[in-house]
Parts: sequence; C-alpha cells; structure tokens
Amino acid sequence: MSKDVNMLIDGATNKSVDCSDAFNTTEVFPSRDAMLNWARDVAKENGFVLIILRSETSTKPTRTTRRNQRKTFIILGCDRSGKYRGPYKNALSRKVNGTRKCECPFRLRGKALKKAEGWIVKVMCGCHNHDLEETLAGHPYAGRLSAEEKSLVDDMTKNMMKPKDILLTLKDYNMDNVTTIKQIYNARQAYRSSQKGLEMQYLLKLLERERYVYWHRKVDDSNVIRDIFWTHPDAIKLLGAFNTVLIIDSIYTTTRYPLPLLEIVGITSTELTFSVAFAFVESERADNFTWVLQKLRGLIVKDEDIPQVIVTDRDISLMNAVQVVFPSSSNLLCRIHINKNVKAKCMSIVHPKEKQDLVMDAWDVVVNSSNENEYIQRLALFEKVCSGFPSFCEYVKKMWLIPHKEKFVTSWTNQVMHLGNTTTNRVEATNCKLKNLLQDSKTDMCSYWDAMNDMITLQHTEIKSSFEKSINVVDHMQNTPVYIKLQGFVSRSALSHITDEYDRVKTVGTDSSKCCCIVRTTHGLPCACELASYSTMCHPIPLEAIHVHWKKLNFIDRGMDDKEFELSLQPELDALLQRFQELDCAGKIILKAKLHELAFPDTASKCPTPKMVRIKRAPGSKRDRSIHCDLSHREHVDAMHPTHSGTSSCPSSHQIVHESKRRRVLPMMDQFPIQIHPFIEEIIDVKADSNCGYRAVAAQLGMGEESWALVRQDLIRELQQWQDIYAKLFGSNERVAELRQSLYVDKETSIKKWMTIPDMGYVIASRYNVVLVSLSLKESMTFFPLRGRPPLSQSRHRLIAIGLVHDCHFVQVALKAESALPPTALQWSRYCSAESRSWETSYVNRMEHFRSLFPHTKIIM
Repeated sequence: MSKDVNMLIDGATNKSVDCSDAFNTTEVFPSRDAMLNWARDVAKENGFVLIILRSETSTKPTRTTRRNQRKTFIILGCDRSGKYRGPYKNALSRKVNGTRKCECPFRLRGKALKKAEGWIVKVMCGCHNHDLEETLAGHPYAGRLSAEEKSLVDDMTKNMMKPKDILLTLKDYNMDNVTTIKQIYNARQAYRSSQKGLEMQYLLKLLERERYVYWHRKVDDSNVIRDIFWTHPDAIKLLGAFNTVLIIDSIYTTTRYPLPLLEIVGITSTELTFSVAFAFVESERADNFTWVLQKLRGLIVKDEDIPQVIVTDRDISLMNAVQVVFPSSSNLLCRIHINKNVKAKCMSIVHPKEKQDLVMDAWDVVVNSSNENEYIQRLALFEKVCSGFPSFCEYVKKMWLIPHKEKFVTSWTNQVMHLGNTTTNRVEATNCKLKNLLQDSKTDMCSYWDAMNDMITLQHTEIKSSFEKSINVVDHMQNTPVYIKLQGFVSRSALSHITDEYDRVKTVGTDSSKCCCIVRTTHGLPCACELASYSTMCHPIPLEAIHVHWKKLNFIDRGMDDKEFELSLQPELDALLQRFQELDCAGKIILKAKLHELAFPDTASKCPTPKMVRIKRAPGSKRDRSIHCDLSHREHVDAMHPTHSGTSSCPSSHQIVHESKRRRVLPMMDQFPIQIHPFIEEIIDVKADSNCGYRAVAAQLGMGEESWALVRQDLIRELQQWQDIYAKLFGSNERVAELRQSLYVDKETSIKKWMTIPDMGYVIASRYNVVLVSLSLKESMTFFPLRGRPPLSQSRHRLIAIGLVHDCHFVQVALKAESALPPTALQWSRYCSAESRSWETSYVNRMEHFRSLFPHTKIIM
C-alpha cells in the first residue's frame, strides 16, 4: 500500500514513503466519525498515526453572509508533522528531552457533502519524509485506551489488580493492543483522582448507615469536604467512662490519597486500647486540629471528665490546638519519637560509634531523672560528655530540654496521672492492626472505613471480655485477705500493679520519702508506703484507696445516671425559637417541618394527595411512560407522609412473609406495592424541586443530594460519548438530543428538565456502573450497565434504589440485603453488550422472588 520515492527538500534528495494509494477512495462515509475511524485504521495498518490538524464547521447562512459561508471540512496529518516549538515556560525546568516532530508533509482533507449526504476523503499530500514504523508499540497515541478499555481498567483497579496484570488482561482482550505499562499507571491515577470526591461522599453514607456520630465541614462555596470527624456510638460511652488519658497521633499512607488521618485512642481500666475517634483532615494546621479537638470536646458532657493527660508528638500545630481546646490538660510528648530524633542527630554529628553510645547513655540518664535536683546534676554530666560536640548539645537544649522538658522528663511526667502512658505506641499499634485487616496500605477510604469498623468491633468484644474476667475471675496470687474488698470491683490490671508494688514494701516500709509515691500519682493506686501501713494494721486494702478509673468495668459511666446531672436542650430550643421568629412565612414552614420530623419520626401528616399531571413525550418516541407532574405540586411532597394502617387487609394471595411482625411505619410506604414492603429498610426524602430525581441518585451514590448538578453533567457526557448506542436504544438521534438537552440547567424550571424513567435509568446505570432499582406503584424495574463486565465478586457490586411517590416526586429507598428485585428493564437485553450480560445472571433468583410475589399481576416493565 506504500512505496519509496525520492523527494527534493531544500535542494537535497531525501528518501520518502508514498502512501497515497492507501487513502485513495471513492467511498462516501455516513458521518465524520466513520470517516475518521477509517482513516486512522488505514494509517495504523501502514505504520503511522493520524491526528487532526485543523477543522472547520459551517455556520447557518443568512442573507448577508451567504457568500462568505464557511464549509465544513477537516485536515488530517501525520503525528510527526510540524516543528517542536520548545517549552512555553521555564526552559531550564523542562522535562521534554526529545521530539517526534520532523515536518512530515502528509495531509488528508475530509469534506462534508452538501445536504448532509456524508463525508469524502481527498489526499492532499501522500508522502512522508520519514520511515514508517513496523509496529506502533510504545507510541503514546496508538496506545491510548478506548472508552471500553478505560472502563475495564477502572473495574480492575477497583478490584486491586496489579498494573502488570491489568496490562496482560488488556492484551488478552485485544491482541492488537499496544498500550504500555506507563499508560496503565496513568489511567489508574486518573481513575483514583476522579473517585476521591465520590469516596469521601460515600464514606459519609457509610457513617450514617452504621449510626456513627460524625461531623464534617466543606471548603467555602463548594461541596468539597475539608475535614471529617467520626466516632462509634459505643466509643462515646467508653470515653465517658475512661477519659483520664487520651493519646493523639497523625497517621499517613492509610489510603491512596495524601490525607493525614488523626486518630484518638483511650485506655480502659483493663489497660486495653479503644479507638475514641478518627478524623481525615485537609492539612496539619492548627485550624484543622482545633476543629477536630472541638468536636472531641463536644463528646465530653461533664467538665470534670476533661482528660487529665493528652499524649502527642512534637507537632506544634497539634500542641497549640490542645492548649486552646483543653487548657487544663497536661500535654505529654512521646518519648520514643523524641529519642529517635535525638539519636538521628547524634549519628550525624557525633563520631566515632563508641562516642555515640556514650552520648546516648548520658541522654537516657537525663530523661529518666526522678527529681529536679537530679535532673540538674545529670544535665551537667551530659554537657560534659558532649563537650566535644557543642552543636549537638545546643540542638538538644534548644529543641527539646528548654521548651519541652516538662512534657517528657520523668521528674515532671511523674507529677501527673498518665497511667503509664508516655508514648504514642498505642496509636501505632492500632494502625498496625488496621493494616493487617486491610492487607493493602494504599486502599480507598471506604475500604479503610470497613477495616476500621471491623477493628472497633473486635476492640469492643475484647474489652467486654476483659471486664467480665475482672468481675468473675480471681488470680491465685491475689486470692488473699489483703485483696478481699477489691476482688470483682477493681480490674485485674490494677490488682497486678498493686502486687508489683507490694515487692517494694520490704525495702521502703512506711517511709514516704523512700517510696516517692510514684504509683499513687501516676496510676491512682496505693503505693508501697500505703500498702505497708495496711499490712501493719492487718487491714485489707479499702476500695476507696483505688482511683475511680480502675473501678469502672462497663461501657457506661455511672455518673451519667446521677439525678443531679441532667442534659438540657433549653439553650438550643431558645436559639431555634429566636431563629423561627426571624424567618419569613416560607422559612417558618420549612423549619417547622424539619422539627416535626425530628420530634415525631413515626407519625405523618395527612395532607391530601394533590392532583398530578402526566405529560406525554414527543411524538415518535419509542415508549410513553415518562412521568412528570405539575411543578406547583412539588412543594407539597415534603409534607406528605401518609400513615400506614396496621389493620389493613389484602387478598390472601398477597399475604406478606413477615406480616405477623410489628414493623416501624415508614413515611410514603403506601406509595409502593404492599408485597415489597418487607424488603424496604428505609425511605429517605430529598428536597422537592425539579431536580429531585437527580438528587435521589446523587445521594444514593454517596455524593450528597446537593451534587445533583454533577449527576446531570455526568449524564450529559455519557450521552455524548455513547450516542450511537443510545440512538439505537431510544430510536433516534433526535431523542438522544432531546434527553441531553433536558439535562442542561436553566435559570427557569421547565417540565422538560425533569428526570424521566425508564430512559434515564439506562444512562445512570451505565455511567456509574451500578445496578439501579426503580420502584413505584405503577412500574418497577431494574437497570444494569449496558457495557462492561461486572466485578468478579458480587460483594463489590453497587446497588442503589430510588422510588417514585405520588407520581411526581423521587425519593431514596434503602433495600434490605438479598431483597427481591423487579425484572430487568425491557430494552436492556436487546441493546447491552455481550460482556455485560453476566450482570443479570447474579440477580436471577432475586427477580424470580419478585415475580412470585405477584402471581396474578402483570408486572409493568
């Protein structure tokens, strides 16, 4: 198809290749895309890549511009045409060290015929001034992933497949694929970047589903989440009981995104670690840390429960935040991290190795000074040892001893009740357990949350077991009269500390100067001199001698049940009342409706259903089941929550499996067939406006209902990218254009802008690669993606459900696990790709179950 020729360039004869014969054709192509695909395929067969150099689109002529009307055409050229122009910015920092450009003259011209009769191709110059490639492997353009391949890479990335395995799968999928491993890495990174925001929104949905207590804040004037704080409900109970010492540390590389995770842990009476709270923060600044600690402070109800000690690293921003939010707490610094920093500095300055060991031994002696006089003496000895290395000695003083000695030197730390915790090792141990559950440190946020949730469950199980053991099991060494008043009322860990302290009684006696009473101060337990006095009087250790921390053997703080202590809503109620009085009529209605939902969740108003209007589609469309309503009625949907009578009867053939069980009445439940009521877990309303359908979809995807505009944009791209498929599905390109136009947001709402089912069901399922279930009294159906293979594991499938209520408003529907599903939408099996047919296979049994619920009813699809 090509031949060698000689070209005269600048007076010199250069060998060239003529490809004119390969592109000489009289074929009329039906569309621009068809012409481009043909030309690019021929170019690949001949060993080069075609790119678009220029394109023009004609404008509609008027009387004054008819003569100057532009024609529709496109100029194609070899990717090696033109010259390298050099960097646009700093030439010294450029990364490009080579170019493919060699001023190749090859040109094709594609031209649109009059009256939309098609496209033709003409060869302007068929010669290349370079040799053609035998293979295009490694070529950046030829190795681009198609839309179908991108979808496949995204699925395999979600399934945590390695890049080399993804590339091998693509090669098996298409033998002509010339994609490189670098392009696979780029595609993975692009997918992960696109999922970052969605994952954060989905994380919020998981937290709400599992009844976690959480707060988040967004970047000003956007939907981007800045910081998010969450805690388990049982963790709040543990915090109320065990708040003496908290340990806070930042963790990195927990997910594939560079977001610091702030983890807060506490210590129970049985000396087990429990996770108090977690927080993803935008950055490690004082503002972010202060926000997190303020939310933590809000979990502590009583002022006397403020932590006595908070252990952190030497992070100045975090330390400042602790000082602001918990000014009465003692902030200790992690000794291990301090020693690592000092040792690293020592190894860089002090030589030889023997001298390093001597210096570090002197440092350890200083840190472990038991009183201030001893500290002064040992510091003088340390300065003498480091006399040959003044820079190291100055570093230790200025960085650690002068500003922070009270936070890590034993002489000062022994003056606070730290329960033996002077490091952040407990946080690191918790993170290690998380990584063991994850088996991959670079996972997504939701997988990390799943592992965290599992870890918390294991923590609480272990803590409950330790409480039960402390109450019912007596250690043989402590089965003596001395401990008779403590057994079953104090944790085994406290008894173990007391036993260790008994070993000092013989040497200390009742002399408090020898005893130093360290255990009494740091642990709240009897020290050696106290124990000696009890032994002298032959008295058992009284329960009053034990700090209350060690006497709590349950999740609930008994002090919360005191009659004297009572939580009050009065300040909040006063503020709400004042705000209510300041609002206009519409604002008062909205605020009252929200408060009504909070105060009476199981009741509903009995507003009559407004009359709805059904708007038919444009003539010529395939189906006429799109449901619309009069916009004036949408404002009433929030107020409509019809009650469901528990005494209502139905025909015997429609008896429900769980009818005998008392179930919580959900609002708008009567808007769905009674046969599927047992499978509905929750019905969640969204704002009633012309975007309610897209709000419900956005919320179900974990993006938050305010992301409805993003959903519209995504669906526009879906229809544009796969227009040919949807033209077949919906019957014409005009219908696709009509649907695409309905997705654009205008200032004024219109009936044409409302979401329609089933049309948008196919688009939503395909765009987000989800199983979409649409429920209503009149028609229920399930939509699967039109393309792409489903994940191998069904646990990785995403199933979302929406419902149409009152024939005019969409809501979110949460279905129970393994619930019955309506049949597949009728058009799906006709127009889905071959590889996507396996989607339906996984849900056949659940669809058969749905059909069995309607034995004498024709199910509308």
